[in-house]
Amino acid sequence: MRRALAVLVFAVALIGLTACGSSKSNTPAAPPPPTDLRGQTAVEVQANSNQWHPQSIIIDEGTKVTWHNGDAVAHNVKKSADAADFGAPFGVDSGSFGPGRSYSFTFTKPGTYQYECTIHAGMTGTVEVRAKA
Repeated sequence: MRRALAVLVFAVALIGLTACGSSKSNTPAAPPPPTDLRGQTAVEVQANSNQWHPQSIIIDEGTKVTWHNGDAVAHNVKKSADAADFGAPFGVDSGSFGPGRSYSFTFTKPGTYQYECTIHAGMTGTVEVRAKA
């Protein structure tokens, strides 16, 4: 009788665990909404854990954006292949953007600009530049 009861309890527990399943979805998470940094003349983006933080920002034209490498590995900052013309030379190579290093660029014209670290897959970011009101 005890053995039958133990088997029954085990079976009920097993069914309960498999019925719950996993709450994880196979669809990728939506990117976070852009961080609105308008009204500032200079803003910062951090490279941490092979991601840009914040990943997407909104700024006014004329704002200086500085990327800081807070990781223990080198990154680069490059215009995405399909990105709009930044209006001036943009980007920095990994030799100049190692751990603890910074890179700055001033956005002078409205538009949406996509950039990436070509060393680390999925390390992408967006700068939305809006005309000053």
